[in-house]
Amino acid sequence: MNWLAHFVLSPDDDRIRLGNWLPDVMSRSELAAVSDPFVRIGIGLHQRIDETTDRHPAVAAAKALLPAGTRRFSGIVLDVFWDHFLTRNFGVLAGEPVSEFVPRVLAGLRAHAEPLSAELRDVLGRMDSEGWLLSYGSPAGIELTLARISRRLSGRARAEFQPAAARSALERDYRKYEAHFGELWPDLVPLGKGDRNRMASST
Repeated sequence: MNWLAHFVLSPDDDRIRLGNWLPDVMSRSELAAVSDPFVRIGIGLHQRIDETTDRHPAVAAAKALLPAGTRRFSGIVLDVFWDHFLTRNFGVLAGEPVSEFVPRVLAGLRAHAEPLSAELRDVLGRMDSEGWLLSYGSPAGIELTLARISRRLSGRARAEFQPAAARSALERDYRKYEAHFGELWPDLVPLGKGDRNRMASST
């Protein structure tokens, strides 16, 4: 799952959402040093979401649809595809318009961002100012997102990464990927619900 999905799957708490983002942008040693109990709940939730996604049969089936040139990066590509289908059905799946959810969540993350490095605070700012979380709704936006992600890869991997080919794969087998998302999402939603009880015991 990519960032938008991680935020949606979190309980409605800014620090848990922050923790649910950090494993994608911090090292293991940095994560181990986090002491805030709510942020730690989010870190654990992120890991459970990723583990469930990685072993889900719908994800394995979706990987098989990808062209050979993009299969090496299937985890990255499919995570972004899933955010596309989440965005397209956001009101039903998340209970509010994505245009309202995203600004509210980003404001909450920034309110708790002081302990983060200047680099991560800058990422949060650009996520907002450049509309990253609002760009998943079209195949063109998916290609743009993947191109943005490719800038974080090493030089050789960046040369092999093919955002345009990934977009073509999405457009070619759109209904199949959509069906696989429909199989995956219901198995992810319950993961954050148990954390509401942990939130209550931490207050």
